Amino acid sequence: MGNKVVTLPDIPKAGEELEDYIAALFQASGHFVEKQIIESDPADILELDIFATDYGPEKALRRLIEVKGGKWGFTDLFKVVGWMQYLGLEHGAFFMTRWEDREAAPRKMEPLGLDIVCFDDFTTARQLFTEKGFGSFAEPRLIGLWRHSYGVERKFVKLLHRQERAGDEGAKAAKTYHRQINNGTFFARAPEESLALLYEAYGDHPKLTLGYAREIDGEGFDPQAAASDSPSYQAMLWHGSHPELQACTYLEHRARLAILKAAVDYALAHPDGPPEFRMSEDGKSFFFQGLTYHVLPKTFHDGIAWLREQPNFARYATFWQQFLWGWGGFYLNDRTGEEFEWMAEYSGIPANEIPIALEAFDRFFPIPNGWFATPGHTNIHMLKMVPWIFQGIGAHQRRIQYKLVDSWAALQPSAPYTIPDLAKRISSAVDFLL
Repeated sequence: MGNKVVTLPDIPKAGEELEDYIAALFQASGHFVEKQIIESDPADILELDIFATDYGPEKALRRLIEVKGGKWGFTDLFKVVGWMQYLGLEHGAFFMTRWEDREAAPRKMEPLGLDIVCFDDFTTARQLFTEKGFGSFAEPRLIGLWRHSYGVERKFVKLLHRQERAGDEGAKAAKTYHRQINNGTFFARAPEESLALLYEAYGDHPKLTLGYAREIDGEGFDPQAAASDSPSYQAMLWHGSHPELQACTYLEHRARLAILKAAVDYALAHPDGPPEFRMSEDGKSFFFQGLTYHVLPKTFHDGIAWLREQPNFARYATFWQQFLWGWGGFYLNDRTGEEFEWMAEYSGIPANEIPIALEAFDRFFPIPNGWFATPGHTNIHMLKMVPWIFQGIGAHQRRIQYKLVDSWAALQPSAPYTIPDLAKRISSAVDFLL
């Protein structure tokens, strides 16, 4: 299976490693996770470490999470409570690795909705996480997989920042796009406002990856480029080359995922359909109620009408986050029964509904011939444009699921290139993370 291995410490260091570990606990227990969200107006107002949403059977529970690996005090705790009030949240959690006040802090913060959790012994971290009521784990080993996945995400963002400093116009546009979809829309006042901002950003970057590829080819950056005959672009698609371009395809799918999540939130907020489009008066001025929704693209209107018909649509954003960055955006089409059962166990969507959930991108972002394809004599049925490096994370997921320790042979695929394709993608991820 290859000699190179990316290892993770059992005890994460303070900072990014610890944040990734806490986020992985929430991700592996079925939450939708957002990370490192910054509000700037224009100066930085606040930076959120982690924001987790549990789309439960009755309602969505949203939780702000702060992580401290060093000294902390009550000022830090009340700061988080203030952020919760600013964001209109009832639930928050403060994770640390050392106790300053083992009794007073939990007692004083609990009435304010802030849970205090200390991981001073990481051998009991998963148990304590579950005992605190945050969630349980269908497969604890997936916590490590999500830490790897976050490592890819961080390296992608840092790579784009580095390439921007080197003068790449494509990297500059990608950095702006990341800021828009990760930060800008989070603080929208309502799901429809978030959707409007997301679609505006999405429309400004229709061909981000291709435009950057043409710049690498020496033709100059063009985010509106139509032709896909770029040598760099083709090398990225077929050989996993150019990690900076893979980072852009990641951002393009991140934007689609953000729109899908906003659509889920909108459908939950308006279970009976969109508001009637009419002119209203608040005593001071006239305004058009429902205007923002009605100016969204027809593809969105069609998509959300389909979404509302699905009995478990509230779990769709969580499922797609898992599918893209945990399962690698593909499934093995000769083992759909097993794979869909696992996806059901982790996402909360029944296995017989997984094929319907996988229609979401085709419903909201229709393209010729659809989003899924099987490239050649392989069992890998993949979503187009998922970075090879994240496909490698998904291939590692299969190692876990099929208990493939030293060899792929036990997989026994029906198509000849399945094993080489999986191995290449794991090598791509390992090389990038080392």
